Amino acid sequence: MKKMMGDAYFSQEELESFGFRHLGKEVKIKRNVGIYFPENLSIGDYSRIDDFCIITCHDKACEIGKHVHIASHCVLLAKSGFTFKDFCTLSPMITLVTNSDDYSGQKLTNSTVPRHLTGGKEGRITLEKHVIIGTQSVILPDLTIGEGSSVGAMSLVNKSLDAWGVYFGIPVKRLKDRKKDILELEKQVI
Repeated sequence: MKKMMGDAYFSQEELESFGFRHLGKEVKIKRNVGIYFPENLSIGDYSRIDDFCIITCHDKACEIGKHVHIASHCVLLAKSGFTFKDFCTLSPMITLVTNSDDYSGQKLTNSTVPRHLTGGKEGRITLEKHVIIGTQSVILPDLTIGEGSSVGAMSLVNKSLDAWGVYFGIPVKRLKDRKKDILELEKQVI
């Protein structure tokens, strides 16, 4: 079992061969992760991407900061790009989409038809420092989640969220303020 665990991550040499826009030091990416258009993806020092994640960075730059953890089974579909600043955490099974289809019937849907015939909301998603997203949450296009905010499990984030809040629900609502103790703890890691 120990041998399997050691081979579970790509080696530094393998990661460097993928052609990332930027690759920090001591990055860990499991071998069963799918990354499309790595030339648009920057990954900061000490970040980790776990089993069965899919990341697509089609047209815009995607940025993962330092000490970011993307847990297993996350799907990040980012035609319009994303930014995850330092110390962000995505719990298992997060879905993040920066482009959506138009469900009104005025445009065609899906990626098998020419882009000029489709439509919907689109825009970059930004997670400021120390954001944590709970398992099975969905993050929709064109929004920012403010520094230090937490989003509870199975939430729908369809709008920008202010800093240092605890959010939950479908759609998310602010429940209370989040403590800032992590700002002092961060100093022990840097």
